[in-house]
Amino acid sequence: MINITLLDEIVSSKSKLLAVTKYWNKNETINIISEIKKHNPNLLFWIWENRIEKIIEKDLPRESTHFIWNIQSKKIDQIIEYCSTIHSLWNLKHAQIIDTLSKEKWIITKVFLQVKLDNEKDSWINTIDFPLILEQIKKLENIKIIWISGMWAWEFSLEEKEKEFDTLVNLRDKYLPWKLISAWTSRDYKIALKYGIEVVRIWSKIIN
Repeated sequence: MINITLLDEIVSSKSKLLAVTKYWNKNETINIISEIKKHNPNLLFWIWENRIEKIIEKDLPRESTHFIWNIQSKKIDQIIEYCSTIHSLWNLKHAQIIDTLSKEKWIITKVFLQVKLDNEKDSWINTIDFPLILEQIKKLENIKIIWISGMWAWEFSLEEKEKEFDTLVNLRDKYLPWKLISAWTSRDYKIALKYGIEVVRIWSKIIN
């Protein structure tokens, strides 16, 4: 059963839902997305998947589908063919490949820039390097930067989480004003809504 309370909380905060459907099979994905749209046709922003094989198998619409997590260079051609948006771009080499292949296909690929907000990961864009990397990616003609995305430690205190959201909001406001923020919020979505995060990424809490 769809978690109506969660959906209504997101609507009342004027945020959008990014449904993490990678854990559901094709029929489950179709049914859950259908139920969300039935409850509120304007709530669902996109579908979020991390295996290109499953995206092709599920026959998901390109314009609604985001590719997440680690990108393999050899699969970028398929990723941009079946996904309108890449949700985890942080590597300049990947950005250049995405741009080149998008030009060949006569398409624009939208991206979230993945910001590092904790010390657990060696990858992702740290806040110091963010301005330089942003300027380099902006020069690529067939990539459209539309959002920034945050990933952080799995365990957190309220103070730590608020500091992370502050960092992400301030970074966006300084370098990408009027763009959207996407945050991993299955466990902390109430804090995200409080901070005005525009896109909340939810998986298990969608279902009661």
